[in-house]
Amino acid sequence: MLFFIGLASYIALGPSTDIYQLPKQVSAVFKLSGMGLICISMIVGGFFVEGLDKDTKTLLVLFGLIFLLLNIFILSYT
Repeated sequence: MLFFIGLASYIALGPSTDIYQLPKQVSAVFKLSGMGLICISMIVGGFFVEGLDKDTKTLLVLFGLIFLLLNIFILSYT
């Protein structure tokens, strides 16, 4: 949901230029915070949800960590 809010804010604020970077920055904050929430929920779900089998929990934690590392690299790049 936050990804689409970030996309809508980018469109609503108008095109970004080299001088006017606000649309790009606001959009990036919404998109990356949405990605961070997904990563955190996957990691927490992999540890604390009891209705899942062991393999599903392992995959949740593994994909959560992979997405979190990708998120960190994207944040450090921008």
